[in-house]
Amino acid sequence: MHSIRRFDQDIDTCLAFVNCLSVKVNVISLRMSYLSIVWIYFLVLSIEAVSGGNVLVLMGVPSPSHFIWVRPIVNELAAKGHNVTVFSVNVDPDPPTNVTYIHLENTYNILYGNINVSNDIIKRSMDNPFEAVMSAYKFGTLACIGCTTSQGFKSLLNYPDNFRFDVIIYDCTAGPCILGFLHKFHYPPLISVSAFGIPQFSHLIVGGYKPSSHVPHFSLTYDCRMSFTERTINFLVQNFDSFYRRWVFLRRIRAISESAFGFNLPNIENLERRSQLMLVNSNPLLDHAEVLPQNVIPVGGLQITEPKVLPENIQQFINSSKKGAVLFAMGTNFKSKMLNPERQAMFIQVFAQFPDYLFLWKFDEDNIAIPVPPNVMISKWLPQSDILAHPRVKAFITHCGLLGTFEAAYYGVPVVSIPVYIDQHKNAAKLIRNGVGIALKLSDLTVETVKETLREVLGNSTFRTNARKLSDLLRDQPEKPLDRAIWWIEWVLRHPHEYHSRSPTIDMNVISENNADVFICLIFIIAAILYIMCQLLKCLKAVKKSVVSVESKKVR
Repeated sequence: MHSIRRFDQDIDTCLAFVNCLSVKVNVISLRMSYLSIVWIYFLVLSIEAVSGGNVLVLMGVPSPSHFIWVRPIVNELAAKGHNVTVFSVNVDPDPPTNVTYIHLENTYNILYGNINVSNDIIKRSMDNPFEAVMSAYKFGTLACIGCTTSQGFKSLLNYPDNFRFDVIIYDCTAGPCILGFLHKFHYPPLISVSAFGIPQFSHLIVGGYKPSSHVPHFSLTYDCRMSFTERTINFLVQNFDSFYRRWVFLRRIRAISESAFGFNLPNIENLERRSQLMLVNSNPLLDHAEVLPQNVIPVGGLQITEPKVLPENIQQFINSSKKGAVLFAMGTNFKSKMLNPERQAMFIQVFAQFPDYLFLWKFDEDNIAIPVPPNVMISKWLPQSDILAHPRVKAFITHCGLLGTFEAAYYGVPVVSIPVYIDQHKNAAKLIRNGVGIALKLSDLTVETVKETLREVLGNSTFRTNARKLSDLLRDQPEKPLDRAIWWIEWVLRHPHEYHSRSPTIDMNVISENNADVFICLIFIIAAILYIMCQLLKCLKAVKKSVVSVESKKVR
């Protein structure tokens, strides 16, 4: 498909080039031979071959938010003339002409089909750090099962082994389940991406260090400056995560993956470690200070583009507010049915008590059984980023997913955060430390707590001031994060298999990476020196004692 499309484009380009020559240099055009046209065609083909490439994007994470973050990369690569094949749980209904989607259609069925998600959301929001780790890897395991049992998986597996991809981009968040395609297509350059921020296992993929002394785990709300107790807990959680990922999660993934691919895979950890780059949804303002290897590129908030014109009904609704509007959206993975009717009624009751403000509620069910007051708009879909860009939006009630956290910070909108699971508690804590909002516990929500928190965020100008300051800092960058991401991807296309920026720690064992052998050697050397010195002292004492004994005998 790519080859046919590309050939047609080449013919058109060649003919346009020939026509241009015929207009400008008419005499030469009249004498132009068939061989000259063929020569020009291959010249154009060779120029295009340098600028355009075949890109395979592996997106096995069943999360619309991850898709929202990666899609701008896909579309921008397509705009630059690359042919992009997207192997994805989510698909774009109207992709660019040079983007082909292969749908992993069974993934959401596996993830949600047999789970009563509405009953355990409160429990999930109260997971301890160890439960959060296991829950994240259970998510990855179910995602792997869903991907490998989809017809889309078989479709890509049926591609000829000699089909050439110039680079593979893969979302590493849910694990290396589908990285067997790297082996199938003979190891083109690999770029890892993560909408999750800097993954807790990034050092296992691209090297570097993640010291538990000042890099908190995603499941903890700690700042980088931790107390002794916090450092102890962080140390235990981080090491539990590393152990569980390597000895439980990756073993399960390997078994599922090998069965699906039908051939023996190389060590699945080594497949991950072939990453030439890692692009991460991170910015120091909204993430922990962490020393990163040179091939880890922060491109936080790349999904934020120029705001689009809002749909007319939403625009009119916001503009009709007396004091402003409030957006209420709990992300793409949180389903509205997870809030039982009592909690839904609680929010409606609170919103009705703020008649001077208008509320836009992303409610993904077909209908809500509770009467809705006139100052509330219910919609299954809302353009979140474009709404937050509107100057009359005064607050954002959010679960603090990373995309929404970036968008609220970028547009300077104060937040009422209601984190649920995974990294959302950490994201909410970061915004609170920046003074741009207040956090509530999902398990403790009442009419009074929500009303008082909303009144404080809307009425206290300090939150708006701090949010605008954070926005100014986040916008002050030498280039847009999306431009940075595309430049590095094309850098890999220009310099395939160039690993000069790769961290050497990725090829070192635990002993040499942490200089344990050096410490042991130094301890032995110091111990040997001390032993020799002790023996010398004993000898000197013995000689001195012998001399004293001889002198005393002479005196007698």
